[in-house]
Amino acid sequence: MAVSRMEAAAPAKKKKVEKPEPLKGNIRHSVSKWCFGNYPLDEFCEICKNIGIESIELLDPKDWPVVQKHGLTVAMAQGAGLGIDRGFNDPKLHDELVASYEQVIPMVAEAGLTNLICFAGRRNGVTDLQGWENCEKGLKRLMPIAEKYNVVLTMELLNSIGHKDYLCDHTVWGAELCRRIGSPNFKLLYDIYHMQIMEGNVIEHIRKYHQYFSHNHSSPLQCLSQLVSFLPQKFSFQYTPFHPL
Repeated sequence: MAVSRMEAAAPAKKKKVEKPEPLKGNIRHSVSKWCFGNYPLDEFCEICKNIGIESIELLDPKDWPVVQKHGLTVAMAQGAGLGIDRGFNDPKLHDELVASYEQVIPMVAEAGLTNLICFAGRRNGVTDLQGWENCEKGLKRLMPIAEKYNVVLTMELLNSIGHKDYLCDHTVWGAELCRRIGSPNFKLLYDIYHMQIMEGNVIEHIRKYHQYFSHNHSSPLQCLSQLVSFLPQKFSFQYTPFHPL
């Protein structure tokens, strides 16, 4: 009996929704809640768990238990600091920043989490060298407590066009800051979207500096799916286009 293309395709589509193909497990997937609108967190956790995502990230301490009760984790925690623009580049903010992170670092450890995000802040006219020196002074004050609790302070690399005047906007700059601090408890969040905007050569930079990365963000850049074969196994991922939930 002949059937139309639409009729033939309908069962396959329904099956895909009801029984999504499980992830292969080669990559530990995490998503940022803010990208998906106003879903209640409990409902969002169930959706993520159903499709094999292990983590919901960039959440404050009050939300960590909600995620964990669903058997998920928070791959990148937030809750300390003064935001993207007011970071460790400003020595006048160091006391306030250090106090904030000293309060939250033990909470991260108690929750069984590892990564806690931090930011360089705006450049505010300083040179690269001055920025390294400023950030180094502030962050080194936190390394003893980060090492004590085995928490990794992770500075995000962001483009300084959309995030105007952001200091930590190139991989080489961030890698040098890691070298200066010299602790395994300070690393970078390598964001492919932001670094493609700023410098390109994404594959080359990942190959050369991946030892300084504790976490990676991806985004639907052109031909992003082709990157997977070039990345070190530790940081490999697969990007598949998806429809909004």
